[in-house]
Amino acid sequence: MTSPLGRRDPTVKLAAALALTLSLLLVIDPVTPLLHLTLACTAGIVLGGVPPSALARALAPLVLVGLGFVWTNALFARPGVDGLAFGIAIALRGLAIGALSVVFVLTTDPSRLVASLVAHARVPWRIAYPFLAAYRFLPFFAQEYEQAALALRVRGIEPGTSLLARARRAVVSLPLLFAVAIRRASQIAIAMDARGFGAARRRTSLRESPLTAGDAVFAFLALAAGAAILGAGVMGGWLRIWDGRFAA
Repeated sequence: MTSPLGRRDPTVKLAAALALTLSLLLVIDPVTPLLHLTLACTAGIVLGGVPPSALARALAPLVLVGLGFVWTNALFARPGVDGLAFGIAIALRGLAIGALSVVFVLTTDPSRLVASLVAHARVPWRIAYPFLAAYRFLPFFAQEYEQAALALRVRGIEPGTSLLARARRAVVSLPLLFAVAIRRASQIAIAMDARGFGAARRRTSLRESPLTAGDAVFAFLALAAGAAILGAGVMGGWLRIWDGRFAA
């Protein structure tokens, strides 16, 4: 993580992302989340070095979910323009929150994140390090899923490329993935116990995670940008806060 955004302390980035996310939770106008989405994507591409294609692939499922919000609100919540506007606002809000999360994940080293959370957020190491171990095993499940697809092809079963065929393949692969998860969880539990993880009362850290002036500048700029967007919405008259009604 050599990009300007990748060098920032993970706890500071996480706190900034959470603050911006909380500021979006009750917003129901389309302009405010659109500006947050633009800000997050621009920061990820320009400051984080995230390839636009990787960002687009990560946000693609959220786009599909957002389209579902649009048409369901337009048809059922309040048919017409109001329901459509509400659905678009909710979809953009989900995309904005998702973009903040995706940029954080793609610009943060997991080991640095755990070290930073233990040092600065006071997360107990008994929770942080098992979380890191589990996170490290996530890529293996994607490999196991692909191997399951290859096994089906060896048996002469073509899974197909349609959405229904992919869903069927996912259901068929679930028992295998559960078995792999149980086996790997047992292996890592034995390995950690063999290294005295459960018996240790305190641990030292190989990686230091000092806070720098750059982290303070980043936090200030991120929060200032979020406040500026909300302030512009108030002055421009487009900011709307949810009042309990399913219409913009």
